[in-house]
Amino acid sequence: MRLFSILLLIITIWGCKGSQRGKSKHLEKNDQQWFWSVGWHSDGEQFVVGGTSDTLKLFSANDFQLLKNYPYKGTITKTKWHPTKKKLAISAQDRGSKSTILNFDDNQSIELDSISIDGARAIGWNHSGDLLAVGDYDGFLTIFDEEGGFLKKINTHQKGIIGLDWHPTENLIVAVGEKIALYNYEEDSLKNIEDRSKDVLMLCVAWHPDGTFFVSGDYGDFIYHYPPLLQYWTYDGKKIKSIEESKAEFRNMKWSEDGELLATASEKIRLWNKNGDLIAERTTENLLWGIDWNKDSNKLVATDEKGSILFWDKKLAKLNELEY
Repeated sequence: MRLFSILLLIITIWGCKGSQRGKSKHLEKNDQQWFWSVGWHSDGEQFVVGGTSDTLKLFSANDFQLLKNYPYKGTITKTKWHPTKKKLAISAQDRGSKSTILNFDDNQSIELDSISIDGARAIGWNHSGDLLAVGDYDGFLTIFDEEGGFLKKINTHQKGIIGLDWHPTENLIVAVGEKIALYNYEEDSLKNIEDRSKDVLMLCVAWHPDGTFFVSGDYGDFIYHYPPLLQYWTYDGKKIKSIEESKAEFRNMKWSEDGELLATASEKIRLWNKNGDLIAERTTENLLWGIDWNKDSNKLVATDEKGSILFWDKKLAKLNELEY
């Protein structure tokens, strides 16, 4: 358990600057702007970027121009658009920051209560957008209604939740930290899955669009040389396969709308198929943090640890790069 506590402390205090590559430039440049998260709105016209810059940035997806800066206290760790509306759920950490719901139609924001004082790293809407889940650094899932009203709080019995995803058609959440938690909202039931004899921090998780399986990506461990793994799991949490490919942690992932390709953010951008076969990869100058597909799943956007926003097509041909 001590190993996981050390890793979680690194995440909370340093924002995961001490990566798989050990003592590196991440720890030496504390003033660097990290973009943790990126999210493309379902209308395809706009996307948002958040991180350590004390602002949420709204961009045009047509000409990549910055449309507006929204001041934000603390580090934005994750952003999730409402499935049908121009509402954005934002999880945050640091300096008394609050996770919020931001309505872009009236620019009003709602602070979400009952979340760890250390903040949160995981957030997401259910398939219909009437429920919002936040996973915090105390290991609790907190469920809100669409207007930010508190509904319930669930102890997942782990030290912190780092990633979560709702099932595409059911009110079922998969959440990851040092283990996998499957929470059924309708039945109010929790199932925990522990895969390894040593605690290894999982950073991201995503249901396949058909809802029959999910995929997790983890941190590995740079001290004990545990490799970062991409792992495929059945609907009820039985392991299908483990893939040892990346040299650095898997920070984020996103399935294309048709479920044909899974994009992962690490020391490379990679595309995988439903069977876990590597389809394509491209080396990037810096470690990638956020990743998302556009509405038509023919373009990818990713963010990195140096404040860059990068764009590729479906074959990973580079389209553009912005620096902020």
